[in-house]
Amino acid sequence: MRRAARAVLVAAVRGRRERGGPWGEAVLAEFDRTNGRWEALRWAAGGLRAVWHERRARVRGLPRAVRIQRAVAATAVLGLLAALAINQFALTSRYMPSTAMAPTVPVAGRFLLDKVGFRVTGFERGDIIEFPIPDVPADHTVKRVVGLPGDTIECRDGRVYRDGTAVEEPYLTGDPQTSRTVDCGGPTTVPAGQLYVLGDNRTASRDSRDWGPIPQTSVGGRLLTVIWPLR
Repeated sequence: MRRAARAVLVAAVRGRRERGGPWGEAVLAEFDRTNGRWEALRWAAGGLRAVWHERRARVRGLPRAVRIQRAVAATAVLGLLAALAINQFALTSRYMPSTAMAPTVPVAGRFLLDKVGFRVTGFERGDIIEFPIPDVPADHTVKRVVGLPGDTIECRDGRVYRDGTAVEEPYLTGDPQTSRTVDCGGPTTVPAGQLYVLGDNRTASRDSRDWGPIPQTSVGGRLLTVIWPLR
């Protein structure tokens, strides 16, 4: 631990230079006089604060134009890193390659996907989620949650029923007997930890009618909004 603390202090004081500023070098010279791990860590922490103040003083001594250029460059770099982090771990845009969710998400449309929120709030009926296609896991698909754990899903007369009650589906358009035509087979009770999903375009969608309920752990994100085409 002492070695790691000294290495961090050296990197902060000197960076790529042979010697750092006078304050930093003084702190570094005294490091070997510390006793034990915790004293070394406290000394290193104090040294980092000294180096920070030393660098701030050095920056304040630069011409104003140079300081502005550095601030702009640092802001741009931090903004780019933040955008990459958000795109990777929180929000990202996706492309819809099929008509399976039309008209809600049209083919060739783009939508914003939330990768974090659903992990906190859980799932609700009507959520549109993204997950790997069960029989082609290298590809992902987008479907609507129709059933949560414990729900019993069945189809009669071209309608979806949940626990014996017909599901209102205002997102479906066109002739009810055409757009709502489904074949769920017998009643299916959604197991714990799984979801029953359907595409909005029932005649062009592969979903839980083909695969059965999907694991909640496979969900990678929840649709926030369609960003293209504009509405």
